[in-house]
Amino acid sequence: MRLFQSARTAAAALFVFGSLCSAAITTNNVVVKAMERTGDKLFENHLVYPQKFDDVPTISAATPLAVSFDALNDATKKALKLDQAFVSFRNTDSGDEVAFAATMGKSGSYRLNIGRKQFRTHLASGQYAISLVLGSFADGGLFYHLGDIQVVGKQKKKNVVRYGRQPEIQHRFAEPQRMPNVGLSAVFALLVCVPLAGLVGVWVRMGVNVDNLAKESVGSTMLLAMVAAYMALAVAYWIGVRLIPTLAYVLVLALPTYLTGQYALNRRIQLGL
Repeated sequence: MRLFQSARTAAAALFVFGSLCSAAITTNNVVVKAMERTGDKLFENHLVYPQKFDDVPTISAATPLAVSFDALNDATKKALKLDQAFVSFRNTDSGDEVAFAATMGKSGSYRLNIGRKQFRTHLASGQYAISLVLGSFADGGLFYHLGDIQVVGKQKKKNVVRYGRQPEIQHRFAEPQRMPNVGLSAVFALLVCVPLAGLVGVWVRMGVNVDNLAKESVGSTMLLAMVAAYMALAVAYWIGVRLIPTLAYVLVLALPTYLTGQYALNRRIQLGL
């Protein structure tokens, strides 16, 4: 459902266009009705142009309202396909106006159904003048005042944007976190390296032989490089890389590590090391 906040401009344009053309639009089978959700009919008016409502019916903002009509050529009485078909609601007190676009059905009749959401959003409580604003490039325009209705109920609060100077925003930044002494941090960094030094000492006492690494340097270097990559990845995760990216990098390194390990072991077997 297309909606326009004011039909006054559209009506003016149609009247200007109609003054240049022969205004040959008329309506037939104009029906305005409101029904409760239970199916109980509140009111139903059948109008023939230029008839109006006999009284001012009162409806709730929670009551669906339906408007249907046929558009005809005044001379030939044939159905018309309009270029514009609006149902305008103008508040008789404030002058505020809102227009809903009626849609053409398969039978050629135009229909507009206004639900509870549209009522509460666009129509405040008060008396409204209902009008048809019709226009065709070939047949001119027609402004047909159907009558007045009284709408009761609460209006949905609108989000109003106001431009201009805004109140100053007071920012309060977090105070810098107190860090430990640099010397203390250096001491703990050295203590972290103590287990590594102890590991090297244990290797020396066990008599680990590393001379054979030089006899098969290619495979050993590649395998040790992959082990170093895993160690670097562990450090990166400890520093700040998240778990999911770390696991992805592990999967990327898995296949090269397997291939280099197989190659290094095969070469050592072939060389009898």
